[in-house]
Amino acid sequence: MLKLTKIRIIWLALLGLIIASFLFLKIVPFGQITYTRTWPSGLHSGKGFIYDFKPGERIDIADRQGLRILADPVYFSLFTPRRFSEATLTVKYSSQLSTSTPIIEAGVLQDKVSGHYQLKPLENRILDRLRFSWPRLVDENSFLVLQFDKFYQDQDEFFKDLRSGHLKNCPVDIINCIAVYNYPLDLPYRLPDYQSLKPLTITQPLRGAHEFYVYFPGGFWQLVFDFDDLNQDQGQDPLVIRVTSSGENIISQRREDNNPYPTNGKNESGQLKFGGDNLTAGVYKVEIKASDDIVIKKIQSSSNKLAFINKLWPVSGSGELNLFTDTPYIQVKTFNPASLGKVYFAGQPFNLTRTYELFDSQVLGAGGRKEIKLTQDDVILEGNGVFSLSADSLFNPGVRKIDRHFSPDNQVKYIIADYAFPLREEEVKQATAKFNLQEVHRENGKYTFLISVPGLKLIPGQDKSQVSDYLEIKEIKLKLRGTTLWQKIFR
Repeated sequence: MLKLTKIRIIWLALLGLIIASFLFLKIVPFGQITYTRTWPSGLHSGKGFIYDFKPGERIDIADRQGLRILADPVYFSLFTPRRFSEATLTVKYSSQLSTSTPIIEAGVLQDKVSGHYQLKPLENRILDRLRFSWPRLVDENSFLVLQFDKFYQDQDEFFKDLRSGHLKNCPVDIINCIAVYNYPLDLPYRLPDYQSLKPLTITQPLRGAHEFYVYFPGGFWQLVFDFDDLNQDQGQDPLVIRVTSSGENIISQRREDNNPYPTNGKNESGQLKFGGDNLTAGVYKVEIKASDDIVIKKIQSSSNKLAFINKLWPVSGSGELNLFTDTPYIQVKTFNPASLGKVYFAGQPFNLTRTYELFDSQVLGAGGRKEIKLTQDDVILEGNGVFSLSADSLFNPGVRKIDRHFSPDNQVKYIIADYAFPLREEEVKQATAKFNLQEVHRENGKYTFLISVPGLKLIPGQDKSQVSDYLEIKEIKLKLRGTTLWQKIFR
């Protein structure tokens, strides 16, 4: 009888331990938990939580001591039992990357409809190099301010001059004098007096999510968007348009999809209007959050100073199209076989020969405005700058951002960055990035992350074992923070 009682006690204790473990993993009562995935994989690697690395053609794990990333980007999922407010991502890796791929970044899916990712740096070898060749005005934690020469000895003086819009050795415009990386910087912009404003109507259809700058002179302003929902996919296609100034929301509208499961495939049209008569003069940013099933057919603006930021996707099937940009390079991709062919960038031709592949064209040493000629539209154009559909509309109030093509020139005198240099132990590096998860997309219990090496490509048909440029991941660790059980109860 005593022996039977002991057995029952042991079984009850084991059952209690199992229940406690389940509740701990499911509820996470203390609000913190860490998931880890290591290579080579083992039972301790947490495969059920950090998993689903894709697309498969961009990675290689056969007979490797790590997960090799061969092309950009690679996505993976994190399953969690509940929502969290913050994630700290730590990646251990080694790399065989060339000088053409100096940047490594990580991101979490912010918005599923627009496909926007919240990106954070892991490594930037351009800044690693400049940190030791340019004088450092500030180098504290992850905050870095570099200057081409010792123009300033005191950082307080520098930031005072920066706020006033006048920096030493920047005789004309400080916007062209500064480059930033992972650092939001809004500088006051005044449209030159000789540039007059007039109404603008854009009839070139644009597909999916876009952002643009628009300059309003003050007082009356108006924006009107005519759009089509193509109903080519089965799912929700909401449309959100937001007008902001220096990050502050001015006005926004959301159009819900009342027909998320269309059966006839017919277009559905709509219109969103914005306007007023009490706006202060200045630059405003307009965000169009939409899926690729949404086409903006027409944009009417009370100001013709309107330039699209970093990306433009014109669609119509009407053939030739002339565009304008200030970016020193463009990346072009198409999903439509009918759009393959020549693209002219600053007078230099290059060919789109395959669908779903990103093609690059760079004009070395070419600043200012450049023309893009498309023999067929329905192509996605990207670059570190702005795009417009007319020469008069082009303007760029944004500060230059450091990307993989960045090379200091005579204009850039200062660099401001929020960037922590990776730690290194022999051939393995370790980098950390923090993400705000409070408003990011989570579906079916999972967050979607990516690791990006901009410019890293795999030649079609190339044997993976013959690839010489790659990033090899040794470990991914995600430490999550959120509300505790007691905080939930108290609320």
